[in-house]
Formats: sequence, C-alpha cells, structure tokens
Amino acid sequence: MKNQLKQIAMKKTIRLMLMLLIAASMLTFNSCNKEKVLPEKITVSGYVTYDDGQPFEDVHVSLYSNTFMGPSFPLGETIYTDELGHYEVEFKPDKDYTYRLNFQSLKDGHQYYHNFSVTKWEAVQEHNVVWEKIVE
Repeated sequence: MKNQLKQIAMKKTIRLMLMLLIAASMLTFNSCNKEKVLPEKITVSGYVTYDDGQPFEDVHVSLYSNTFMGPSFPLGETIYTDELGHYEVEFKPDKDYTYRLNFQSLKDGHQYYHNFSVTKWEAVQEHNVVWEKIVE
C-alpha cells in the first residue's frame, strides 16, 4: 500500500513538473516571437568634442540607411554641429533598413571621422563623439 501511495505521489509530482516546464517553454516562446514595434520617429543627439572637453564646431553629421547587403545611401541633408559641438538628427524609421550616423571634419589639415550605428527600436538616443586633439 505504501509503495502504491509513493508511486501515485511520484506520478503527480512528475505531471506537475512537466506542466510547469511546458508553461515556462510557452512563455519563453511567446516572448521571443513578439515583433518589436518601431517608434514613429527617432531622435539622435549629442555632442562632438575634443578629448580636453572643448567643443568641435562645424562637424558634418550625415544619416545613412541601407538594406541588408545593399548599398548605403544618404537620408536627408547633412547637418553641422553648432558652436557647442551639439547636433540633433530626427527621422522616421523603416523596419527594412539599418541606420548609421557619419561624423567627419577636415580641420587644421587633419581628417576626423566616426561612424555610429543607430538602434532603430529606441525613439530617443544620445551619442557623444570625442576626438583626440591633434597638435603639431
């Protein structure tokens, strides 16, 4: 009789564990399958400065987009950092594209360049660029 009660208890425990495992698997599967929702617009802003904290004025900031394995093309007009080194770019994202910001400037005979991949799932993003000041 004791063995039968132990077997029944063991079967109930196994059944309960199996149900919990199935429930956990379903929750995990459902959370992985949720499609991310693009924001209506994305705003990326920040500052471009030298490593000593001084602002870097008139940096060309260009937004590029491309499809997977496709060519990259400019999206909108090039903007420039202001006297504080500040910039702000706004655009409407598309789920089929990836985006990146290019920062470039030719100053005192030196080419400064930086790329930044934009996260298209975040509506507001900040990205600061710090360049080493080249002194000769």
